[in-house]
Amino acid sequence: MKASSESGYFYSRSPYKEAFDIEFAQEQLEGEMYKYRCKSCKVLTTDINGRLENHGDGCEYKLLRMAGSA
Repeated sequence: MKASSESGYFYSRSPYKEAFDIEFAQEQLEGEMYKYRCKSCKVLTTDINGRLENHGDGCEYKLLRMAGSA
């Protein structure tokens, strides 16, 4: 199946653009092949689940993103 020319457009349009936040720096957990976490707050990406509010309270990335949208 050939990819649509608009396939990259899907997540950049509403409501998906605001719904998922996956731009944060990630690091792989040592000894784990498929587990990653936010480099700033150390919360697992599966717990973050693409939502900015799921980052830790003192997360530098979260604070910067919230300040930029205010």
